[in-house]
Amino acid sequence: MDERLIENWNALIAPEDTVFFLGDFGLGTTDFLADLCVRLHGNKTGIRGNHDGTPAKMHKIGFSLVLESAFIKIGRHQVELVHIPSQPAPPHFQLHGHVHEKRPNKLVDRQLNLSVEVWDYKPVSEKTIVALLDRADPL
Repeated sequence: MDERLIENWNALIAPEDTVFFLGDFGLGTTDFLADLCVRLHGNKTGIRGNHDGTPAKMHKIGFSLVLESAFIKIGRHQVELVHIPSQPAPPHFQLHGHVHEKRPNKLVDRQLNLSVEVWDYKPVSEKTIVALLDRADPL
């Protein structure tokens, strides 16, 4: 499983790309997870998940920046990056993980599930995210 996830990641992510990882990187020792993370392309920012441990642990694993959440602009959209989606949904777009395949409809109430289970175990490109958000919120 780990090898396929690494293959899928590196097929889509270039070494110079910026990647936002929305939590729950993996289970195991810090050394084991660091050995996996170093093999993944890109500059990795981690949004801390409920299974990630401390920010210090995430830095040791290989994340250059570790946050609880963040607001960024993607295309023309201001979006919030979180691990666990808010309930109720906020008025802005929220990109999240945490729910795995339990929310198979990717975009629900302005919340976009980026869990790998609903994306064929591959990272989701900025272009794909922008297209989905544009369709949900046309000009």
